[in-house]
Amino acid sequence: MKIDLHIHSDYSRDASGSPKDILRQCRSIGLDGVAITDHNAIKGSLEAFSIAKEEGVIVVRGVEVSALEGHVLALGVGDLVPRDLPVEETINRIHASGGICVAAHPKRFPSGIGLDLTRDAKFDAIEIVNGGSSSSSNKLAKRVADRKRTAVTAGSDAHALDQVGRAYTIIDGVDSEDDVLEAIRKGMTSVGGRSRTGTEGLRYSWETFVEWLRGDFRRL
Repeated sequence: MKIDLHIHSDYSRDASGSPKDILRQCRSIGLDGVAITDHNAIKGSLEAFSIAKEEGVIVVRGVEVSALEGHVLALGVGDLVPRDLPVEETINRIHASGGICVAAHPKRFPSGIGLDLTRDAKFDAIEIVNGGSSSSSNKLAKRVADRKRTAVTAGSDAHALDQVGRAYTIIDGVDSEDDVLEAIRKGMTSVGGRSRTGTEGLRYSWETFVEWLRGDFRRL
């Protein structure tokens, strides 16, 4: 089954697409599940979770948390995890909430936590294919995951509907959030999809520069 474990809805300041539209987009392109992981916001994820059955899509609740050193995906949480805490404390908060922690796009500048911290911190998994990251940075993340022998995930990091599904996690025999979380904990995952293209990379660089000029980047 294909599950995109990193998508942003219009509850993220920099994204478009309602939770319902995202679930319908998943169905239309053949995705079996999704985690809506808005920036320091959980309402979109909970909204999607509440309509998952009627839309016929597995939904994993989630948040992309802005830890002090960079972004961390919290999966399987029902409450907002505070931002701007050290990574170690962020991980502890997520675990205390019953969720799992994923190092999101660890090598992406400027929002990744870096390879050393990805290696040393107690993450449950590492995102090794992020659809918004370059091929080289995804390969470096995979190298850390291989050496650490930890579980891997992939997600599109979509901020618009047409980006949904460009990267995804493959998990066999799951039909609920609990099943997905357990498969990740056991390392029973593989990945599919692609990294960003050169054109997409140029667009990302320009958008990041504009946000920096506006002083907006720390808000994400």
